[in-house]
Amino acid sequence: MDPAFVVFLLGVLIAIIAIAGHLIAIILILKHVVNRLNTILGAVQAVTKTSQPVEALVGDINADLDAGRKLMEDCVARLEASAAPPTGAAPEPARHAQDRHAASNGPGGGTATVAPPARAETERAADTEGQPPEEEWPPRERPSPNPPPSPLWNRNR
Repeated sequence: MDPAFVVFLLGVLIAIIAIAGHLIAIILILKHVVNRLNTILGAVQAVTKTSQPVEALVGDINADLDAGRKLMEDCVARLEASAAPPTGAAPEPARHAQDRHAASNGPGGGTATVAPPARAETERAADTEGQPPEEEWPPRERPSPNPPPSPLWNRNR
């Protein structure tokens, strides 16, 4: 046999073994993934089975809520009908939420807090005339009129 032919066969054999090794590793990884997916699917099926009775309860709750909503709508309609002005009087304009909270309703009329408008610099300057200046923040260190006594070991005699 020719030595080149033997080297060629060994190269092909090594390539086949390398490819087979990679394929076996991929098979093992896929087997692990399938096992994990089966575990997850089993948990999902268990949750689905335990939540089936809840579906009927939710339907009952929705039916009760619909009945309650209908009763509330009927009640509101009756209140509006009883609060309606007589047929000869002019109807009062509708009040919106923003009208109830407006600042023009007077002090304490609305529930919203309204900040006062910003004042001009000239108004601020006029208000502060004749008043002591505001304190600085942070305050500067000012020398005290009486210096603190020096420690005994630094005292000059």
